[in-house]
Amino acid sequence: MKFVYLLNRLVEGLVAVVRWACIALAVALFVIVVAAVVSRYGFGRAVSWTEGVPRYLLIWISFLAAAVCVLRREHVGFDVLFNALPPRLRRVLGVFLTAVIFGFGWIVFRYGIAFTADFGDDLMETIPFTNYWYYPAMPVSGFLIMVFALKLMVDEITRPDADSLTGTIVD
Repeated sequence: MKFVYLLNRLVEGLVAVVRWACIALAVALFVIVVAAVVSRYGFGRAVSWTEGVPRYLLIWISFLAAAVCVLRREHVGFDVLFNALPPRLRRVLGVFLTAVIFGFGWIVFRYGIAFTADFGDDLMETIPFTNYWYYPAMPVSGFLIMVFALKLMVDEITRPDADSLTGTIVD
């Protein structure tokens, strides 16, 4: 049970960090877009980097938020048939499907590292920086998906009150 406690603490910490990172990125995105609009329409001068940077911030926000949505089971799902199953079968299937999600996280993590290594040196389209600034969103998200899926699997196995794949939060 010490493992479950430590896993829960790790997940709580990761979720808090991801939430604050998403808030900071969203604030930065908003400020940059407002500055771009004011610059373009208020002063008649467009700033080139204000188009690319919000795109890259949105990539990070999307990947990080997608990982947290795995934990909260907020992705699109078809649970009518799943919920019609007997509770024991539903738990077994829930663990299996969460293991598939873990596998997806591994793919995003593993190939995100390879993608970053292969193409990270390329320059961004509108600003003179390499892609190392936003490609790491893939492996970071993949890692988070794996950790969150592991927590869900542990909860589904150890807690009889855990609602597998019903769209409820398993805390």
